[in-house]
Amino acid sequence: LVAGCGDGAIRIFDTRATSTTAVGALSEHQGYIVNLHLARATGDLNRLISGSVHGDVKIWDVRMRASVTTIEAHNETMTAVTAHGYAPLVATGSQNQFVKLFNVKGELLNTIRYHDGFLGQRIGPVSCLAFHPLKLLLAVGATDSIVSVYSAEGEVV
Repeated sequence: LVAGCGDGAIRIFDTRATSTTAVGALSEHQGYIVNLHLARATGDLNRLISGSVHGDVKIWDVRMRASVTTIEAHNETMTAVTAHGYAPLVATGSQNQFVKLFNVKGELLNTIRYHDGFLGQRIGPVSCLAFHPLKLLLAVGATDSIVSVYSAEGEVV
């Protein structure tokens, strides 16, 4: 079991143990953890992806207990982070209405910004992100109660 904490630490627990004490901790983030995701994309279950409110995303090798990649995703408050279950993609969202897509090497692939349409703003401050389990679809939830779904081609579905 892996838990992200308010002090920026990621604590690892052994569910087989009778004690509730953490068996390990990863402590490179400076702000509270927004989300954690165990990566399956490469078939390597030892990869953990975490993001903090300060805008940094770290990809960890939990065997070494050190991050192998750091992505400086946002300069402002990051409110959501997720990773695709099988494709090597990481998505981050911010309070300032940006969604960024990275590969697991840390390279920026695309940025989705809000835009004005005839119905008004299309993305409010991002509150949640979710990839489709198999397809390259990304759902973006915003605090204005709007959910947008984007395809790999970059269009709203």
